[in-house]
Amino acid sequence: MTFEQMRIFLEAAHFGSFTHAAERLGLTQSAVSVSIKKLEEKLDVPLFDRSGRRLMLTEAGQVLLNEAERILRDVELTMRRVEGRRPVSPSALVACTPSAYDFWMPHLLARDNGPGASGVDLVRGSVNEVAAYVMRGTADAGVTSAMPSHPQFRQVAVFADRLVLCAHPERAQHVPADLSWKSLAEQAPLLWEHGELTQTLTAALVSHHVEPERVAHPVLRLSSSTAVISALLGGHYIGFVADRAAQPWLMSGRLVRIGMLEIPVRYWLFGLREHDIDRFVALFGTRVE
Repeated sequence: MTFEQMRIFLEAAHFGSFTHAAERLGLTQSAVSVSIKKLEEKLDVPLFDRSGRRLMLTEAGQVLLNEAERILRDVELTMRRVEGRRPVSPSALVACTPSAYDFWMPHLLARDNGPGASGVDLVRGSVNEVAAYVMRGTADAGVTSAMPSHPQFRQVAVFADRLVLCAHPERAQHVPADLSWKSLAEQAPLLWEHGELTQTLTAALVSHHVEPERVAHPVLRLSSSTAVISALLGGHYIGFVADRAAQPWLMSGRLVRIGMLEIPVRYWLFGLREHDIDRFVALFGTRVE
């Protein structure tokens, strides 16, 4: 599969239309259709269900969509990495998981007196993507809430957060002020981020003898702290949210904290052992080895 075929497939998949994909790419509709057909013939599997008015991805098409997005994102990061080595504009790339990217790193880089901030660029990715970027050298360093265990990484604990239980004030009125881990299941279903922080949260629930499957919402499996907060503002649920993300809503009174249940979260800066990550450590002021 060529990069051109990949780009055409992605546009068709995103818009559900060969016509719209053609308009976006400056091609004819027939050129897009032929490209997709040749790709399907090469792979010997249909990528789109063409039976309805709108193109729908098949199971194989969904797999290709996920992989193609990842591949093109890697290519873009590699290009940024190479461009950053231009003598006239040296820069470094730090890959961050969503919570670090959304709620921590921009603030640190925007500080007027932030040491080490000059020439640092950020990119967002999942826990596994961040580790892969650093391992391949695409990123100079990574920041994630999951401590990397690979022996080639050196890691430094740089800041801490916590998951706190929150709800809309009206929903909070129906929750006991002394809510305990033991009685948490009585307030189910609960919301939380099903992504970066899932492992930390589920491990904490299990350690307190709470079965995550019993308290999780059966349908609303939200992938970001922002989405969880949006759902909590609806007033129907309670849920765990990173304190850093929840603070503006807690201060405004649109959300309130429930009880004293909390789960500590630590963030790690890491890089390959042969690389110097101390310039990035300086961004955080303090550190814990």
